[in-house]
Amino acid sequence: MTLIWQCHMVCSMTSDSLPRARRRGPGRPAGSDAARTREHIMRAAFEVINDYGYAAATFQEIAKRAGLSRPTLNYYFAGRSELYATLLERAHEVVSACIGTAKQHEGTRVRLHAYIDAMVDTWQRDSAVVGFLVNVRLEEQRHPDLPAGTVAATREFLGDVVTEAIRRGELAADTDSAVLVDLLYSMVWGLGSHAVRQGCEVDLSAIAKQLHMVIDYGLLDGPGAGLCPAGKDTRGDTRGGVGGAQ
Repeated sequence: MTLIWQCHMVCSMTSDSLPRARRRGPGRPAGSDAARTREHIMRAAFEVINDYGYAAATFQEIAKRAGLSRPTLNYYFAGRSELYATLLERAHEVVSACIGTAKQHEGTRVRLHAYIDAMVDTWQRDSAVVGFLVNVRLEEQRHPDLPAGTVAATREFLGDVVTEAIRRGELAADTDSAVLVDLLYSMVWGLGSHAVRQGCEVDLSAIAKQLHMVIDYGLLDGPGAGLCPAGKDTRGDTRGGVGGAQ
């Protein structure tokens, strides 16, 4: 009996002397789990905003889409405006990467083509982000207080492209730069908007190819002549006119 009592005392002392493992509160995963959860929330938010718009993208709806609790979202993001700003930052990184890819090339036409192709590649990899980029423009009009850095970055890039084209003589000296930038932005935005509304059924590469032809044979054929001389196929396509045989 004495031996049993001694064993009991030793076990009790040993267990009391060991450090107790700290429990994590609900919704507070550590390390890589936290990074994955944050990314999962952002992915759900992209989808909800794309589907319903910013005004209807409540934390409750985003939590439901992500399969998480509302308190979990509040742990990672203090509010909807903070979450939106984070999404916008991610989208801005995507736009900046596309612009960076375009700037690796020389020549107005080639840079425009490279930018469009980079956006198409992004759509094929991550359509939710491209959908968000399209909706940012709409949300900027609906909610002027929301930031819209991606719109400004795209317009700045296109403005630089147009300015350089005028300097090189590829566009007439009296070209209305502001109007042309609006046109180019609308074309690029329209490409993304059409893709978002048509979903996976759209062949964005084929549509982008037509846009390339508009740029090659309709937009940049000013006094610099020679951007796309007759009989020379600069993109490896047979020219059949915009909308013609491919």
